[in-house]
Amino acid sequence: MPAPTDLPAPAAPPVSPRPGGNRDPLVDALRSVALARVVLWHAFAAPWLSWIFPAMPVMFFLAGAVLAGSVARPVGSRRTADRSAGPRTLARRLLRILLPFWVYSATVVAITALRPTVFGPGSGPGPGPVFETDRFDWPAVLLPLPRTSGTDRDWLTGHLWYLTDYLVLLVLLPVAAMLARRVRAVVAGALAGLVALELAPLLGVPSLVGTARMAAGDLLCYGLFAVLGVAWATRRPAPPDRRAVLVRAAAGLALVAATLAGSVVVPLPRGSLNESYLLLAVAALGWLLLIGAAEQPLRRLAATPRVAPAARAVSARALTIYLWHPAAIFLALALAPAAGLWSAPSVLLLTVGFTAAAVAAVGWVEDVAARRPARWWPTGAHRTRTGPDRPPQRLRLAVAAAAAVTLIAGTTTAVTAGRTEGGLATLPPPSDRTALADTAFAAAARDLRAGIEDRPLHGDDLQSALELWIAAQPEINDAVVSVAAGPQVWSGSATRAGGEPPAAEFSVGIASMTKTFTASLVVQLAEEGRLDLDAPVPDLPDVQPLPAGETVTPRQLLQHATGLIQYTDSPGYDAGRVYTAGELVSLSIRAPRAHAADAGVTYSNSNYLWLGLLLESVTGSAYGSLLAERITGPLGLATVDVPVDERTGWVGSASGGVSATPADVARFFDALVNRGELLSLDAVHRMTDLSHLNGGLGIWPLCPCGQTEDGAKWASGLGHFNGDGAAFAFPDDRLAVYLRIGGPGDPPVPTDRMIQMREELMELMRTTAVGASDPDGPDA
Repeated sequence: MPAPTDLPAPAAPPVSPRPGGNRDPLVDALRSVALARVVLWHAFAAPWLSWIFPAMPVMFFLAGAVLAGSVARPVGSRRTADRSAGPRTLARRLLRILLPFWVYSATVVAITALRPTVFGPGSGPGPGPVFETDRFDWPAVLLPLPRTSGTDRDWLTGHLWYLTDYLVLLVLLPVAAMLARRVRAVVAGALAGLVALELAPLLGVPSLVGTARMAAGDLLCYGLFAVLGVAWATRRPAPPDRRAVLVRAAAGLALVAATLAGSVVVPLPRGSLNESYLLLAVAALGWLLLIGAAEQPLRRLAATPRVAPAARAVSARALTIYLWHPAAIFLALALAPAAGLWSAPSVLLLTVGFTAAAVAAVGWVEDVAARRPARWWPTGAHRTRTGPDRPPQRLRLAVAAAAAVTLIAGTTTAVTAGRTEGGLATLPPPSDRTALADTAFAAAARDLRAGIEDRPLHGDDLQSALELWIAAQPEINDAVVSVAAGPQVWSGSATRAGGEPPAAEFSVGIASMTKTFTASLVVQLAEEGRLDLDAPVPDLPDVQPLPAGETVTPRQLLQHATGLIQYTDSPGYDAGRVYTAGELVSLSIRAPRAHAADAGVTYSNSNYLWLGLLLESVTGSAYGSLLAERITGPLGLATVDVPVDERTGWVGSASGGVSATPADVARFFDALVNRGELLSLDAVHRMTDLSHLNGGLGIWPLCPCGQTEDGAKWASGLGHFNGDGAAFAFPDDRLAVYLRIGGPGDPPVPTDRMIQMREELMELMRTTAVGASDPDGPDA
């Protein structure tokens, strides 16, 4: 493989402009290696795999080379575009992509038709990460256009983003051919664009997030390698001498090393190179230079009798392998534990076996799409059939494909139908592109803008302030506080009675602060495309259906904008009875509404109990398991738990059932709002947007607050509260504070006074923490 700026001629044409022509064995070998790496990544998602071989940039490089070769003709030492053959060839290429995809999408439709309750969100207790029917509508059946911009985690559609980008490359091939004449400028421009995309937050410049960011990142990163592939296929400079080979090897090693160093300076959230477009592009350029330095030995190896046939066979079924391997991985992960074969080699062997079965069943569609004689298996000679034998052969192949589709759909249904929360729902999801929706440098950008990165909290100052405050409060005896600022967390307690202060390291129930944990889970699923915040909530088991014509959306539940009243105020409520969450939600549904949906805010625990049931339905996992998998595990919050509580007249669960230490609660709010450790920047902005009904999604404002000249609402603190406590993050100060006021023996405190004390202590702890950690703060 050549250097991007000096492209030696391959020993053979890189691709054949017509079927049956000579193939480049190096192209086949590289495509086979890239496909193998993709399968391994999707099966195991081990971060180190992303550093071994940049599979997707190489696949786009090869795609550019193949497409350029298809519409090019030799002219002297170069290959130039054949304008007369271009449109026809591009149309054929389009059919070669779409026909196998249509067979694949027909199979997906068959699966969902046979077992919609297994794969559809909100359709029952079945698991959610397999496939989501509401997104694979007719446009998506006809074209590989996933509606979630690649951030979905579905087993059967999450990988289709590659086909979407490939179709874009196909349409823009004439532009890529023109850019291939200016390789150095293209490389410089693409890298400059990726630097701007990643580092704009460091400069405080408005930056792209979400769908727009991923579209720009795909175009700059993968478009760069497609253009390099076009240049490689069309340019024919002389083979490099020994000095050029050494220069390429040294430059390649330097780029890979620079990428590793960059990941150390700005740690990637999950340690995967796929989380940063910029680092991925730089590393892939380094790999291309290394491959280019070793091109001639690699070419000889690829042409050997043992390697060439295998690589040619894989390359001939590359699209089938790519389309069907996630389904094969899913079946392997589902069957391996049941068969007592749970191990990486067993899963890999089953994946290869199921993928080979798909190749045997439907791989011939690639031959039909390419106007080649259809073959059951991609090795061996073509069997030419003429005359009356040809239609029966195609008919038999079509019947076999239909049988295979039915078999695969039936097998998947049988495997999943009996699996419960402890089975299929616990399978690891496939790798996803969620991290690319936000810059990998987001946390560093915020730290630099705040100017307080890694500045320690001074516990003595915080403890003194707390003791002075509690001594001046005649209504209460105790208070517990925790302050979190990144890796620094301080916890303390004080008592006015002069006795032993309450322990600050014990777990306690955090009551309604649970709602922010729940809201984070809902927004995560919405960001992944598994929930639509503005779509009606479907009917759920154990929940009273809404009256005809009435709907409720997850967004309304998050903002307490449904009009549901507290279940304790609903007719028929019995404080002495043990309820389920669904029964309490049903009580509120049967009661009169406080107001129409979206016409106001009425705080009701039923809203969040309903959200908890929705989360469990979509994912197939219990609420506590979701917290552990998605929040407490990644953040290392070991004390967060959802204990079993069978008290009468109340259900905690997703509304108020979490217990944790003060330190872990403060750490959660700091990680969520200030540091982007759970959501992308775009999702955090949407969650904390106060423009609608003066509240966020599971987030309440803490004043000082107001409105800017352009109408945007702001608040100094963002968080949640309960009767005797609160937890708020302060984005401008890059810290979060949790507090709990009073103890079991304290007399009741009027609500207004409790709110006043909460706000006083919250502000005192915030200003003390900022003053202690900022040399220019009030204590300087």
